[in-house]
Amino acid sequence: MAVSPKQRHIAYRCPDCGEATVGLVGRFALSANMVRLKCSCSSESSLDMNISGDGKIRLSVPCLFCRQNHSYVVSEGLFFEKDRFFLSCPYSGMDIAFIGDEDNVSADLSRTADELSALMKNLEAEELSDIQPQDMTEGEILPDPAVYDTLRFVVKDLEAEGKLHCPCGNGPYDLRFTDGGMQVWCESCGATYDFKATSPTVAEEYLSLDSLTLK
Repeated sequence: MAVSPKQRHIAYRCPDCGEATVGLVGRFALSANMVRLKCSCSSESSLDMNISGDGKIRLSVPCLFCRQNHSYVVSEGLFFEKDRFFLSCPYSGMDIAFIGDEDNVSADLSRTADELSALMKNLEAEELSDIQPQDMTEGEILPDPAVYDTLRFVVKDLEAEGKLHCPCGNGPYDLRFTDGGMQVWCESCGATYDFKATSPTVAEEYLSLDSLTLK
């Protein structure tokens, strides 16, 4: 099915039932109101998104692995113009939301279903809840998600503008937490760059970056 460049498919997996929920988001509807993508099971899980006053799209995505909602900020151009991109859990590194054209989103849901099945088998987990944290809050087990939110926006915005560089020049690029803050790395050549940010205030200082080179 052909989709207008001003529309994008988006999907996530419910942390309660594990099933994928897929929706079609249009620029006009998103500009007019908050869009909520809700799982059809009895849980309260939902993916929420809206365009803020600065023209950035803000998303709150339920995490299959942490059982917490993670916040993300992406540019409107990246959201509606890129054929495929993912939003990942900042702590497990697993993809939890998929945005792009219909075929790519469908393929990524199939891929991650296989990855989830393999993970559960390796951990000898019988139920989805067996791989999720129990009776712990995000503040107790996870670093400040606002640091990840800010630095992911920096990386993805620079990547979309062609201002993120590495020796191979290919990417894709991803983020992970380190003891000193966060690190962006190229999955193809392994080049890295360390953000010395352990608080949202320090992370926001990187918003002024004009370009970034991984080594």
